[in-house]
Amino acid sequence: MNCKNCNQDLTSFMFLKGFNYCPYCGLEINSEKKEEEKKSPSAYIVSNTTDPAFPSNSILTINAFNINFELIKCPAGKFLMGSPIDEIGRFKNETQHEVFINKDFYIGKYPITQAQYIALIDYNPSEIKSPNNPVQSVDWDHAKEFCYRLNKATQNIRPAGYLFDLPTEAQWEYACRANTNTSLNNGNNISKFISESLRRGVNSNLYYSYKPSCPYLDEVGWYDFNSEKKTHPVGKKKPNNWGIYDMHGNVLEWCRDYYWENYLPENADPDTTINPNEKKYAWNKVCRGGSYDKEPRYCRSAYRHYTCAGTGASYGFRIALVQSDKFVKF
Repeated sequence: MNCKNCNQDLTSFMFLKGFNYCPYCGLEINSEKKEEEKKSPSAYIVSNTTDPAFPSNSILTINAFNINFELIKCPAGKFLMGSPIDEIGRFKNETQHEVFINKDFYIGKYPITQAQYIALIDYNPSEIKSPNNPVQSVDWDHAKEFCYRLNKATQNIRPAGYLFDLPTEAQWEYACRANTNTSLNNGNNISKFISESLRRGVNSNLYYSYKPSCPYLDEVGWYDFNSEKKTHPVGKKKPNNWGIYDMHGNVLEWCRDYYWENYLPENADPDTTINPNEKKYAWNKVCRGGSYDKEPRYCRSAYRHYTCAGTGASYGFRIALVQSDKFVKF
């Protein structure tokens, strides 16, 4: 179905509850309106400002379907991706190396909330339902579908040359770290972790008697010690140096990339190309940030989770606005 007024294709939006106005021209779908009776467009830029608390980063706020999406600008630059060999809790696939982020991009100030997800998908898969909690139980395909629909809805108001997408793994870690090299983005490291043998080889009572708390992680994230086994409203913990919240814990966040064990290509922002030499991981996608049900070592800035794009209670996502001329949906 096309809009009667501007002829834009509305097929992707027709299933939405209460969908009465075109997101492109702002007119009611089933009837023509006089110029003076036009409603405000369904998608528009609310503001593009600089937060005085974070003077180097601008905040872009876009409204689509009466829901605001706040994004933080991340300037181009370079950083050390991965973790040093002496970092507590590290895994062998976190080889530290320098990465160049060649273009500015924006990233969600918060993970996508249930209210935002429902506005575009009209369904809430979350186990713990609350509009300001991050959406959970989302697979990679639905996270990409969300970005696709947001692009359709904001076609005429996005900054020129930018598209919504999931962040790449490198963009995610660059935004998470915000000029820090520690295991947490508040400038601190985790203090201890539980060995895999203890997790797998003992009864649950013994495991939970050893379950570690991490005061430094308490400042910035929800994890298995402080979460009460559930998600929490976004923005309740301290942000990082760029004003970005909830990048440690709460929900795992999908990235755009296929999983490459060795961070290929070297010294570059990875893309979605499958590396033929890494066939073992060819269908796995990357998740970052840890979740409400994970211990501190799984919530570090460098931790790399990967899975076959399926879903689970701890999976959510955060959007990015990237410089691109093509949206790849798969």
